[in-house]
Amino acid sequence: MSVRLRHTLPTVLLASAVLVSGCAGSDNEPKTDRQATGSTSAAQPAPSTKLPDGIVKPGTPVAVGHGAWTVTLQGFEQLPSGAVAGVPAGSSVYTARVTVANQRAQVATAPRTAVTARYGALGRTAAEAAGSNTASAGDEPQQVRPNGSVDREVKLVLPDQAQGLPVTVTVEATEEGLAEPELLFFEGALPGGAAASPDAQAPQGAPAGQSVTQLGQWNGNVRVGKVTVSGEGASRTGSLELSVVNRSGDPMRGLGTTLRILTGQNLHVAATVRPVYGYRDAAIAPYRTATQTVSFRLPEAGIGGPVTVEAVDAGGSKVSFEGTLG
Repeated sequence: MSVRLRHTLPTVLLASAVLVSGCAGSDNEPKTDRQATGSTSAAQPAPSTKLPDGIVKPGTPVAVGHGAWTVTLQGFEQLPSGAVAGVPAGSSVYTARVTVANQRAQVATAPRTAVTARYGALGRTAAEAAGSNTASAGDEPQQVRPNGSVDREVKLVLPDQAQGLPVTVTVEATEEGLAEPELLFFEGALPGGAAASPDAQAPQGAPAGQSVTQLGQWNGNVRVGKVTVSGEGASRTGSLELSVVNRSGDPMRGLGTTLRILTGQNLHVAATVRPVYGYRDAAIAPYRTATQTVSFRLPEAGIGGPVTVEAVDAGGSKVSFEGTLG
């Protein structure tokens, strides 16, 4: 079930800070199918009763390390209101448990795990609550006795309107001595009453030949949402949603998209936001969509004027979106 990443992330994604102060159309033909502007096929989320190959239900053990370990995601449990401080109004905290089991007859170091949860049709990314105990690359390695296991808990903050929606969890399991993780995907419904997703329609591709797209619409496999402005003066910030569809039966290594924010008629480069540094860029499950909220600083002079957002994928293909700033 698991898939090992064979290639490291391009160094361009890791070269710069989150924000760099300072398009109509693509400079090149798309080098990957991630932003194929002529695509009109919809992503193919499977019904909740049938999952695509590569995605399993919570509670299903998945082998990693050529069978040396199994990783199991236990289902979501809602914590009582007030159990975790700092939770926004209209949201609740859910716990999920990752069990890493040693299948060998000797003591071994458990793989490190990182967890990303995405909910609803757009795959919006759930925030982690303060005090979450998810193991990450910086945690101390844990020794596991023969045929034993270790549990790792993560606390996720999700809006109450997400109750009953599907949640797709990406677990990245990295064995000791290896730099690249194996990817595992679990999917189940969030506890609570059935709720209708506000994003019921699967995303469609842009019409063939379209060079510039309005913010909030799809162009091929990519969507850049409208910019929301908050704060005052020099502390003014903007935020938007970046969505990417994985239309294949294989995992996608992440959203992998750099955003350039250009303001005014002269296209002043207000900010550049890159994967990993600028937002969480976990792998995307087969036939699923991932959406990440991206934030950046904005010049006060640009408020109320035109804004262009250039989305550049890992292969260098570009798609431009236009709208109004604030």
